[in-house]
Amino acid sequence: MLFKTAIYRLDSFLHKKINFKIILLIIDHVVFNECEKIFIQKIIQKGLVYDLYEKNIPISSLKSLNENQIFNSKTFLQKNCFKIVSVSKEIEQIRIVKNIIDKLIKKNKNPEKILLIPGEKNLTFPLADAIKKLGVNISLNINYSLNNIPIYYTFYSIFQLLIKKNQLKKFLKRDVIKVLSNGYIQKFFLKKNSILKKLNQENDSDFVCENVIKKYLYRNDLWMIFQIQTHDIKIIIVSIISFIKKFKKFLFSNKKKHFLELKFIYKLEIYIKKLRIIVRKNKNLFIGINDIYNIYEEFTHTENIRYIYNKYKRGLYITGFIDVFFKNFDYVIITSFNEGVIPPNHKNSFIPFSICKKLQINNNFNENFYFHHFTRIMKFSKKIYAIYKNQQDEINSGEKSRFIHRMEINSKISEERIKKPFFPINLKRQPIIINKTKSIIQCLDKLINKGLSPSSIHLYNDNPLLFYYKKILKLNDTEKTSHKKKIGKIIHQILKILYDPVKENSMTLDCIYNMKKNYKSIIKKIMIGKDEIFEIEGNNMFFYHIIKNYIKNFISWDEKFIKNGHKIVIKEIERKASAILKIGSKKVNLHGIIDRIDEYDGITRILDYKIGFSKIKKINISSKNIKNIFYDTNYTNTMQLLIYVYLWFKSSRFKESQKKTPVIGIVSPEMNGNILQIPVNIFRFQNENTNITYADYQIKILPFLIQRIYDILNPNIPIIEKIY
Repeated sequence: MLFKTAIYRLDSFLHKKINFKIILLIIDHVVFNECEKIFIQKIIQKGLVYDLYEKNIPISSLKSLNENQIFNSKTFLQKNCFKIVSVSKEIEQIRIVKNIIDKLIKKNKNPEKILLIPGEKNLTFPLADAIKKLGVNISLNINYSLNNIPIYYTFYSIFQLLIKKNQLKKFLKRDVIKVLSNGYIQKFFLKKNSILKKLNQENDSDFVCENVIKKYLYRNDLWMIFQIQTHDIKIIIVSIISFIKKFKKFLFSNKKKHFLELKFIYKLEIYIKKLRIIVRKNKNLFIGINDIYNIYEEFTHTENIRYIYNKYKRGLYITGFIDVFFKNFDYVIITSFNEGVIPPNHKNSFIPFSICKKLQINNNFNENFYFHHFTRIMKFSKKIYAIYKNQQDEINSGEKSRFIHRMEINSKISEERIKKPFFPINLKRQPIIINKTKSIIQCLDKLINKGLSPSSIHLYNDNPLLFYYKKILKLNDTEKTSHKKKIGKIIHQILKILYDPVKENSMTLDCIYNMKKNYKSIIKKIMIGKDEIFEIEGNNMFFYHIIKNYIKNFISWDEKFIKNGHKIVIKEIERKASAILKIGSKKVNLHGIIDRIDEYDGITRILDYKIGFSKIKKINISSKNIKNIFYDTNYTNTMQLLIYVYLWFKSSRFKESQKKTPVIGIVSPEMNGNILQIPVNIFRFQNENTNITYADYQIKILPFLIQRIYDILNPNIPIIEKIY
């Protein structure tokens, strides 16, 4: 809307025919919307437009601007210039970065040619300290969010104290202790005051009398906080401003050390003073301590401080992902390259799609903006290290950024997975242990009666505590569904729609032709819905191309076999299967959804689809590793297929097929996109025949499946948290 108004005013200005020359400097044109492009084109006609990245070369047209800025990420990737490193803990990234820089310095690489971009701003100062310990000079220029500065928590605890005082009309002991225990309060206000020791010794009440606080703090500047009348907005604001001024004096004692704190408190003081003016001018404005706290939270979560360190000194450069730089770097290290961090999560627009389209508002601006910054970083660097955390926690989902997924689609990229933690064993915390009480056993009994799936067994193997939260306590999962799961679900739906019509019939080239003709429209229908207008942009564009390529290659995979004279008969697609498995005195309802059952030249195949790239050509199951398959998360896909084999043996289909022994396999794309069937060879080393009979299954595999489920149900084996 701003640029629509700007275009109108620019037209009026240009029609005045004044002798003038307009000069416009632009950065990163690729995220311009339509209105901005029109504005720039009008400036080009009457003046000069410079792209700051192109070293003062004037731009003659938008077309030349686009041509100058085209950057092919495939070319970058083909040079083996992009490396992915995954770690299990956020803090482990510090050691990874330190090791990378240490190796580069030992190879006589210039620190000034190294750029470090912390995706998660909380890691900025720990990273800077780690690099300094290597003896490497750093130059830091970064936007730092106010809520990431420790002093934020000082005022947060004060507001919580006042909010509870307003609600209860007295002080909660825990809130008082929290304020008095704060590092800044201890350092500048309490020092030798004994009130905190007194409060910690008295455990007879949850509340603290105001007279007790007054006794110890009456002559202390901190007393002004405790005597605030929370019902009077003017007194609240005046008292907070007075406290800020006192705080500021203490911080001034060492301006260099407390640079960030002073920046924070100056901004806060100006903000509160503006609020005081608003309150004075609006006598009928009714706000209280809760409102001031909400204003504080909004202020600290939206405002930033530009932190500059060693501005004029040379050294390794640290800056933000979307910050501007004009020099080339040999090496770029990006940390916290996780989904939700790069690009950050943002709320959906409240503006309806139809209005956005009419006004030419780009709802995917945030994603496009960050992706083009990413391509700019690639353009200005020779090699990039992208580090992300692969385990879910309270910070993020543990999923790699969609930008990494895009890079993987374009080219084969090496990924180093750090499995061993860097921290000594004696520093590890003790895991949470939950004994299986009667109520937990009852919940497990309900679960096995309703249905135990391979995914539930995998969840127990991977994260027993999460199994407890989801399956026992029935807590809702607050995490957003990962992009990988979304894509996988859509692919399964589309393949079912495509292959259902050819069930029980031999597949022909005509069938393949019809699938190729219809699959694109089916993808759009599934992704967007038949009542919506499909727009291929943003995330939809990313998902659409991944799904389209997978489905296209999957159909071509079947087509290749048919052209070579093989006979394929689809028996089942997305077959829901279940069977009762007796474990001791209990009956377990084992169930799952088998992606595809077919006959290939008369041989029954049980196939499971995966969308992740395959790095192996076959899987061999020996008598030595069969036990691990039902416990180790590295064998999850194989475990799933072995359970499906049991469900197949117990199905009516197996009896109808004259008890033909099946082969099992995983259908997965290779790095080049072609679909590959990865055969799972059961006891191949003892027998060349990869098919398995039910008699063999009962003797060699079933006992290990029974043992795994028995351990999950065993009341004597507690639920123990896994610490990675």
